[in-house]
Amino acid sequence: MPIHRRAILKGGFAAIAAAGLPGFAPRAETRRPEMRVIPSSGASIPVVGLGTWITFNVGVDPVLLDESVAVMAAFFEAGGTVIDSSPMYGSSQDTVGHGLAKLG
Repeated sequence: MPIHRRAILKGGFAAIAAAGLPGFAPRAETRRPEMRVIPSSGASIPVVGLGTWITFNVGVDPVLLDESVAVMAAFFEAGGTVIDSSPMYGSSQDTVGHGLAKLG
């Protein structure tokens, strides 16, 4: 059975139209991140954290600091809790501190 361009277009347009209907639009899932237990303490932490090397080494640039705050806000909204930083990452620790202070 040959597939015709008209059938593909009709199906595509139907899918686009259905996506706009209530109940059919994709929505963001809010779920708890996958966790792992630290054997020595028994504490649970997410398997994915927020790394700060290079990305958060922004110095005192106000635009880049605000962008870093936005990244942290999205991270926390998605359920993130662990941020990795080091004094060897330049200004990353200061950037994280700025973000935490701004986000309260």
